[in-house]
Amino acid sequence: MSDTSFEHHGHQVTINVWTTGDRWSWSYQIDDRKPVDIAESGARSEEQALIEARHEAIAAIKELDAGP
Repeated sequence: MSDTSFEHHGHQVTINVWTTGDRWSWSYQIDDRKPVDIAESGARSEEQALIEARHEAIAAIKELDAGP
């Protein structure tokens, strides 16, 4: 399992990726919020799983920042 963290617009994001059979899965957590898990994302490499997770986390941050 691999993990990485980064900051985006003041939010701390942690990403975890792991293999499930021949596919990669990933999760991300923004700040102290509940983690979002994607099992068997379809990613065929660790790099692709990290890219997918980072993209989804950034999209979620944009929604949080645009909130009510």
